[in-house]
Amino acid sequence: MIRGLVLIIMLAGAAAAAPPAALPPPAPLHTLDVPQDKGQQEVQVVRRTFPPGSASGWHVHPGVEIAYVLSGVMALDAPGQPRRVLRAGESFMMPRGGVHNGVNIGRRPAELLITYTLDKGAPPRTPVPAP
Repeated sequence: MIRGLVLIIMLAGAAAAAPPAALPPPAPLHTLDVPQDKGQQEVQVVRRTFPPGSASGWHVHPGVEIAYVLSGVMALDAPGQPRRVLRAGESFMMPRGGVHNGVNIGRRPAELLITYTLDKGAPPRTPVPAP
């Protein structure tokens, strides 16, 4: 009995001292090539909250935008394309110069994690008229 208890304690101690297992690498949400024909680039990562009913306004970027919806429900509008409704866990990519507008169509704030690869020194966005 005592011998069994000692063995259990030893095994528990060995398990507690073992290093944690390494996680496998995460699967990418988007993989794309970024052309380098525009000179030096910079990457910006931002977290943005959209209150219910708010919109980004129609605009373009001097580079690529990749956005991941952390929470809430967003609609992505782009000329000539059907409206995309994006929920938590979904993402989109907007190419350089793609005219678009994001709208929170939910009843709660929507949070996005956005990564931009932009021309260095350029304004990150330029407003444009609604199509």
